Amino acid sequence: MRVFSNDFEHGEWMPCELAYGRLKEGRFALSDNLNPHLRFSGVPEEAKSLVLACIDPDVPTDREALNNIGEIDADQPRRDFVHWLVWDMSPQVAEIARGEASIGDSTSGKRFAKPMGVEGLNDYTRNGEVHRGYDGPCPPGTDARLHGYEFRLFALDVESLNLPDTATWVEVSEKMAPHVLASAMIQGIYSLNPRLQPKE
Repeated sequence: MRVFSNDFEHGEWMPCELAYGRLKEGRFALSDNLNPHLRFSGVPEEAKSLVLACIDPDVPTDREALNNIGEIDADQPRRDFVHWLVWDMSPQVAEIARGEASIGDSTSGKRFAKPMGVEGLNDYTRNGEVHRGYDGPCPPGTDARLHGYEFRLFALDVESLNLPDTATWVEVSEKMAPHVLASAMIQGIYSLNPRLQPKE
């Protein structure tokens, strides 16, 4: 099983249109926040549902701990941040268009039309705001580490995980673990640190 994107190759820089934040003339600005185009191939014939997640495993655990040049050390302990979580997707879904999961307000987000699946909360949900669907990269501009955004796809042998749409990535991971037939991943990288920007 494989995951492809028309927007970036595995291990390459993600276009800023796919991010929540961008640098504009060297300063932070909100970006287009569009989910990337994704295409799936090689899904097992016996698969009954799919799970899709976008996880950033490079989020610093202490944003206030800056070194002598004003950056968060690259070797600081890190944690996962969920940018997108969909489960109970039909295995017939072979492609998701750019921006398809990005439209909606902060209280409800855009729901996929059936049979696309259940969209869970992402980790932008906090302080009373509810975020569903895709919300893209917005790493700290002081972080010395490039962030890798992993778009993970899982084929399962069950039609439904029977979870509420408030389930977390941890809960989805635990529930699907005994049912995974195959998995695949494509990773894009991104940073808002001016020092780490790609050379044009």
